[in-house]
Amino acid sequence: MKKAIIVFMSMVISLISVGCNSSDNNDKYVHTWDYETKEYKNMNSSDLVKLRDKLIDEELKGLKKGDYDQQKKEILGNGNYQLVGFVNCLYSNMSQKDKLIKQIKLIKYSDSIDYGINPVGEFMNQTNINYQLNEFFTINKLWSKENKEKQYFNPDLLVDNFEKIYEYTDLNKYMVFNLVYFSYSDYAGEEIPIEKQATLLNKLKNIKNKKFDDRLVNKEIEKKLFLNNIKFIKTEFESRLKEENLSEIEKENIKSSLELINQGFN
Repeated sequence: MKKAIIVFMSMVISLISVGCNSSDNNDKYVHTWDYETKEYKNMNSSDLVKLRDKLIDEELKGLKKGDYDQQKKEILGNGNYQLVGFVNCLYSNMSQKDKLIKQIKLIKYSDSIDYGINPVGEFMNQTNINYQLNEFFTINKLWSKENKEKQYFNPDLLVDNFEKIYEYTDLNKYMVFNLVYFSYSDYAGEEIPIEKQATLLNKLKNIKNKKFDDRLVNKEIEKKLFLNNIKFIKTEFESRLKEENLSEIEKENIKSSLELINQGFN
């Protein structure tokens, strides 16, 4: 069985809601759900179950029968930390066929980076986020060879593509904000620069809600986490304004960001 490596972000990941790519959008970006999905769309549910189970069997190849049976049972369990339960819970409005496709894509992504499916804690949640970011970077040619091998999502690219990540994944805007904001500490081991915070806040303020932002779940839980982060950012900005060595550009960025924060976010 492949080694199970759990990659956690410092933020608490909670709920995800599915978005929809508008039909009149002529942008060059492609919705991640369409990426490598066509072949599955032509299969029936029975064939998809067989494919899913075959992928799991390949993942568990080499285990003793008792260990194999137990591990497969854990993967296919209905707990929200297990593959089937996670998809059924988070994507309750999906058709059974689309749920199976989602399961297959999660398995294949885990296998491609040598994680192995590990149905504990936040593994499924984090894998669901990472595979969508991986597809987004792949579709739009944002990877360098080194970063792709490490699955290192460049924080500056995440900021630059904030709106597109929101539109073309099934993450809600609060999750995307939290994801990008903490990416500097999670991926680069450093604090997010002031100018990037200002850029991110401006992007969030001007973003248009996608059509199905709350179709599956109540986004208020993620919004609560987001608002806590905003309070932290505000405190940090107010503290930075008191520093004497700030450039005029830095001061203006901070003041502009504070104005946005004080206006509030929907």
